[in-house]
Amino acid sequence: MIELEQLKQLEAFSQYGTLSKAAENLHISQPTLTRSMQKLEDEFGVPLFRRTKNRLEFNENGELAADYAKRILEQSDIMLERVRALDRAGRTISIGSCAPMPMLAAVQNAARQYPNMTISSECKDCTPLVEGLRSGLYQIIILTYHPKEKDLHVRESGSESLFFAFPHGHRFADRSGIYMKEIDGENMLLYSDIGFWHRLPREKMPHSRFLVQTDRFAFEELVASSILPCFVSDAALAGDWETADRVLVPILDPEASVTYYMVCLKSMLPKVKKLFS
Repeated sequence: MIELEQLKQLEAFSQYGTLSKAAENLHISQPTLTRSMQKLEDEFGVPLFRRTKNRLEFNENGELAADYAKRILEQSDIMLERVRALDRAGRTISIGSCAPMPMLAAVQNAARQYPNMTISSECKDCTPLVEGLRSGLYQIIILTYHPKEKDLHVRESGSESLFFAFPHGHRFADRSGIYMKEIDGENMLLYSDIGFWHRLPREKMPHSRFLVQTDRFAFEELVASSILPCFVSDAALAGDWETADRVLVPILDPEASVTYYMVCLKSMLPKVKKLFS
């Protein structure tokens, strides 16, 4: 019976060309590899090598055997990865979201409902989220629109609205609401991990400069000490975001308020049904 380890050794000899180099890369001794190749020839029942005083090389049989060995090893790797991926999928709920706040809520709910499952998550734009749902990368996605495809199960999953957070004394701090174009050109603090929301200030405030922070602690420190305005959402305020001593003014642009929709394939609904109840 030919073993996978023998095929790995055969492929290594084909790759490195000599027993010494193949043995070195396989981390075995050259005599051990020599005996293994002899045993492999016995398994095939035909010679695989041409032997001279100082050299060992494949004959035609050996070249064909090495080619098959390479293909078998590749298929073995594919088999292992697919079986492991299937096992991971059975024990994992993967959530993709267009924004961090609904993703956080979904992850927390999933952890409560499925305590024995691994919960993974990431933020992406809506288009790759839908593609990932259909390819099996995600079991659940969260979008800013209600998809109409018949093979999708959809549930409304909350909303989020943006505010400007102004320092006291700012010229707009006494407003009851403001459009983004009114503050276009003013420098702003901006946190990086906000998903699809990133597009909105850049589209609505093309003349503003944004001081982007990737670290949440550094961002909150700047909010506490800086006179620059920043954004905050009602969903973040309901969590544990700190806005220091700032005045919150609602943003009146209709794009600054969104409704979220949680989506899964109908075929996957039995696995994640608790999250849609």
